[in-house]
Parts: sequence; C-alpha cells; structure tokens
Amino acid sequence: MALGLAGAADAARRPALAGTDVLTGKRVALSQFRGKPVFVNVWGSWCYGCKTEAPTLARFVKAHAGKVAFLGINTEDSKSGARAFSKRYGLRYPSIWDPRGVLAGAWSRGAPTTIVFDRRHLFVRRIEGTASLAQLNAALKQVTRS
Repeated sequence: MALGLAGAADAARRPALAGTDVLTGKRVALSQFRGKPVFVNVWGSWCYGCKTEAPTLARFVKAHAGKVAFLGINTEDSKSGARAFSKRYGLRYPSIWDPRGVLAGAWSRGAPTTIVFDRRHLFVRRIEGTASLAQLNAALKQVTRS
C-alpha cells in the first residue's frame, strides 16, 4: 500500500528504527544506511507467514543487496529462536531485537510485514502479511527509480 501525505506524517511520529542486532549484539539503525533505500522486515521465528516468506526474502536480499539495504525487526521472540531461524533461512542482514513487540507494534500490524523506505528514508510502502516476489519487486522498482 502506498502512503499519502497522512501516512508520511504518521511515519515521522513513530520511534526510530534502531536497537541491538539479535545476531551480533551490535547497535543497528535505519540511519546507518544513508543514501540507500531500505527494506525493513518484521518477523519472528514463531510466525507461520514469516517461515513461508523467508526463502523468497532470502533470495530477494541476495539478488538486490547492492541496490538496497535490508534490516529486520525480530519481534516477540527469543534470541536463540531468532538465531536458529536466521541460520535456517540464510537471512544474513541485521535484525533489531524487539522482544516485547514495542517497535514492531509502532510500525506494523504484526508479523510478517515489510516496510519500504526510499534513499532519503522516507516511508514509501508497507507490505502486510507474507510478501510475494511480485510485491517485493514492485517496491524495489518504486524506490530505485532515478
């Protein structure tokens, strides 16, 4: 779904997409990907839809890593569950650990959700539910136009 002016203004009031990477323990934030469009995926190892979309997402990330950045929000999950899920599906991008679902709740209606930002990190699109390759490609086309 594309956002109108109200959606963009609403996005500005949400908390910053930043926190501790569940895989490395290092600080990670949307702001560190300056000048690049960013796909942010809200997920949990417990989430059926996340398991369904993970292989597609992993292939999409691998194919487009040079064009855009990827960031996850691992919500309402254990670190061990998140690490096992990431390893199983080959998800090698950082994911903010959000064990109480506070950040995910501010940016989505639940997992899975993919939130897309342009190169200025303006909120462009939200894909709610399991993202298809067609939806991901449409979002990629939208944020990589010159």
